[in-house]
Amino acid sequence: MLRILDPVQEALPSNNALAPRLTSLSGKVVGLYSNGKLNADRLLEMVAEELKADGEFTIKKGSYAPERLMNDAEWGDVNACDVVILTNGDCGACSSSGIANAIALEKRGVPALLISTPPFTEAVRTMTRLNGMPDIEWAIVEHPIGSVGEPELRERAKAAADKFRTAMLARIPQAAAA
Repeated sequence: MLRILDPVQEALPSNNALAPRLTSLSGKVVGLYSNGKLNADRLLEMVAEELKADGEFTIKKGSYAPERLMNDAEWGDVNACDVVILTNGDCGACSSSGIANAIALEKRGVPALLISTPPFTEAVRTMTRLNGMPDIEWAIVEHPIGSVGEPELRERAKAAADKFRTAMLARIPQAAAA
Protein backbone atom coordinates (compact mmCIF):
# COMPACT_ATOMS: atom_id res chain seq x y z
CA MET A 1 0.00 0.00 0.00
CA LEU A 2 1.35 3.41 -1.00
CA ARG A 3 0.64 6.29 1.32
CA ILE A 4 1.20 9.85 0.13
CA LEU A 5 1.90 12.54 2.68
CA ASP A 6 1.24 16.21 2.07
CA PRO A 7 4.02 18.25 3.76
CA VAL A 8 2.10 21.52 3.45
CA GLN A 9 1.06 23.02 6.76
CA GLU A 10 -2.33 24.67 6.92
CA ALA A 11 -2.35 28.32 7.95
CA LEU A 12 -3.25 28.97 11.57
CA PRO A 13 -6.44 30.88 12.28
CA SER A 14 -5.68 34.58 12.11
CA ASN A 15 -7.05 35.46 15.52
CA ASN A 16 -3.77 36.96 16.70
CA ALA A 17 -3.91 40.71 17.16
CA LEU A 18 -0.93 42.95 16.61
CA ALA A 19 0.63 44.54 19.67
CA PRO A 20 -0.57 48.11 20.30
CA ARG A 21 1.28 50.69 18.22
CA LEU A 22 3.06 53.70 19.68
CA THR A 23 1.83 57.25 19.26
CA SER A 24 5.35 58.65 19.58
CA LEU A 25 8.96 57.58 20.04
CA SER A 26 9.60 60.27 22.67
CA GLY A 27 10.73 58.70 25.92
CA LYS A 28 10.44 55.16 24.53
CA VAL A 29 12.91 52.28 24.38
CA VAL A 30 13.65 51.08 20.85
CA GLY A 31 15.16 47.61 20.64
CA LEU A 32 17.65 47.09 17.82
CA TYR A 33 17.98 43.33 17.39
CA SER A 34 20.56 42.03 14.96
CA ASN A 35 20.94 38.55 13.57
CA GLY A 36 24.68 39.14 13.13
CA LYS A 37 24.69 39.12 9.35
CA LEU A 38 27.00 41.40 7.41
CA ASN A 39 25.84 45.04 7.69
CA ALA A 40 22.99 44.13 10.08
CA ASP A 41 24.33 46.14 13.03
CA ARG A 42 25.24 49.14 10.87
CA LEU A 43 21.81 49.12 9.18
CA LEU A 44 20.11 49.17 12.59
CA GLU A 45 22.31 52.08 13.72
CA MET A 46 21.41 54.01 10.58
CA VAL A 47 17.69 53.34 11.02
CA ALA A 48 17.94 54.67 14.60
CA GLU A 49 19.74 57.76 13.30
CA GLU A 50 16.92 58.33 10.80
CA LEU A 51 14.29 57.94 13.53
CA LYS A 52 15.96 60.46 15.87
CA ALA A 53 13.98 63.20 14.06
CA ASP A 54 10.80 61.63 15.51
CA GLY A 55 11.72 62.14 19.17
CA GLU A 56 14.29 61.30 21.82
CA PHE A 57 14.37 57.60 22.66
CA THR A 58 16.66 55.12 24.33
CA ILE A 59 18.25 52.30 22.37
CA LYS A 60 18.53 48.75 23.67
CA LYS A 61 20.71 46.49 21.55
CA GLY A 62 20.18 42.77 21.33
CA SER A 63 20.50 39.82 19.02
CA TYR A 64 18.44 36.95 17.77
CA ALA A 65 19.18 33.65 16.04
CA PRO A 66 19.01 34.02 12.25
CA GLU A 67 18.11 30.39 11.61
CA ARG A 68 15.29 29.64 14.05
CA LEU A 69 12.54 30.84 16.32
CA MET A 70 13.91 32.05 19.64
CA ASN A 71 12.48 30.65 22.85
CA ASP A 72 11.13 33.13 25.39
CA ALA A 73 14.11 32.90 27.76
CA GLU A 74 16.61 33.73 25.00
CA TRP A 75 15.14 37.20 24.47
CA GLY A 76 16.34 38.40 27.87
CA ASP A 77 14.68 41.67 28.83
CA VAL A 78 13.10 42.39 25.44
CA ASN A 79 9.90 43.25 27.29
CA ALA A 80 11.67 46.43 28.44
CA CYS A 81 11.45 47.60 24.82
CA ASP A 82 8.48 49.60 23.62
CA VAL A 83 9.18 48.50 20.04
CA VAL A 84 11.77 46.26 18.34
CA ILE A 85 13.41 46.41 14.92
CA LEU A 86 14.85 43.12 13.65
CA THR A 87 17.40 42.91 10.86
CA ASN A 88 18.09 41.57 8.41
CA GLY A 89 16.26 39.19 6.16
CA ASP A 90 18.24 39.04 2.96
CA CYS A 91 18.19 35.29 2.58
CA GLY A 92 15.41 32.72 2.79
CA ALA A 93 16.11 31.32 6.25
CA CYS A 94 16.81 34.74 7.77
CA SER A 95 13.62 36.19 6.33
CA SER A 96 11.48 33.28 7.47
CA SER A 97 12.92 33.11 10.97
CA GLY A 98 13.02 36.90 11.22
CA ILE A 99 9.30 37.30 10.63
CA ALA A 100 8.53 34.31 12.87
CA ASN A 101 10.49 36.02 15.65
CA ALA A 102 8.74 39.35 14.96
CA ILE A 103 5.40 37.55 15.24
CA ALA A 104 6.48 35.95 18.53
CA LEU A 105 7.33 39.41 19.89
CA GLU A 106 3.98 40.80 18.71
CA LYS A 107 2.20 37.96 20.53
CA ARG A 108 4.13 38.99 23.68
CA GLY A 109 2.79 42.52 23.28
CA VAL A 110 5.98 44.06 21.84
CA PRO A 111 5.50 45.69 18.41
CA ALA A 112 8.20 44.40 16.05
CA LEU A 113 9.34 45.26 12.53
CA LEU A 114 11.55 43.01 10.40
CA ILE A 115 13.72 44.54 7.69
CA SER A 116 13.82 42.24 4.67
CA THR A 117 14.48 42.39 0.91
CA PRO A 118 12.24 41.74 -2.13
CA PRO A 119 13.47 38.27 -3.16
CA PHE A 120 12.07 36.92 0.12
CA THR A 121 8.71 38.69 0.22
CA GLU A 122 6.73 35.56 -0.58
CA ALA A 123 8.59 33.54 2.08
CA VAL A 124 7.81 36.24 4.66
CA ARG A 125 4.18 36.48 3.55
CA THR A 126 3.79 32.70 3.79
CA MET A 127 5.24 32.70 7.33
CA THR A 128 2.79 35.41 8.40
CA ARG A 129 -0.13 33.25 7.30
CA LEU A 130 1.31 30.04 8.75
CA ASN A 131 1.84 31.77 12.09
CA GLY A 132 -1.66 33.23 12.23
CA MET A 133 -0.69 36.89 11.82
CA PRO A 134 -1.24 37.84 8.17
CA ASP A 135 -1.69 41.55 9.02
CA ILE A 136 1.82 42.09 10.38
CA GLU A 137 3.88 44.48 8.28
CA TRP A 138 7.60 44.46 7.57
CA ALA A 139 10.04 46.81 5.89
CA ILE A 140 11.11 45.80 2.41
CA VAL A 141 14.34 47.47 1.36
CA GLU A 142 16.43 47.06 -1.75
CA HIS A 143 18.44 43.84 -2.06
CA PRO A 144 21.16 43.08 -1.02
CA ILE A 145 22.03 44.37 2.42
CA GLY A 146 25.25 42.56 3.30
CA SER A 147 27.41 43.52 0.35
CA VAL A 148 26.68 47.23 -0.07
CA GLY A 149 28.62 50.29 1.01
CA GLU A 150 27.59 53.13 3.33
CA PRO A 151 25.67 55.25 0.76
CA GLU A 152 23.52 52.32 -0.38
CA LEU A 153 23.02 51.14 3.19
CA ARG A 154 21.90 54.65 4.17
CA GLU A 155 19.22 54.55 1.44
CA ARG A 156 18.00 51.21 2.81
CA ALA A 157 17.94 52.67 6.33
CA LYS A 158 15.84 55.63 5.14
CA ALA A 159 13.35 53.25 3.50
CA ALA A 160 13.18 51.10 6.65
CA ALA A 161 12.67 54.18 8.85
CA ASP A 162 9.83 55.36 6.59
CA LYS A 163 8.15 51.95 6.86
CA PHE A 164 8.68 51.99 10.63
CA ARG A 165 6.78 55.26 10.83
CA THR A 166 3.77 53.93 8.93
CA ALA A 167 3.71 50.46 10.52
CA MET A 168 4.75 51.07 14.14
CA LEU A 169 3.42 54.53 14.96
CA ALA A 170 -0.34 54.86 15.37
CA ARG A 171 -1.86 57.69 13.45
CA ILE A 172 -3.83 60.03 15.66
CA PRO A 173 -6.95 61.39 13.94
CA GLN A 174 -6.77 65.17 13.39
CA ALA A 175 -9.87 65.81 15.50
CA ALA A 176 -8.39 63.93 18.47
CA ALA A 177 -5.05 65.73 18.11
CA ALA A 178 -6.69 69.19 18.18
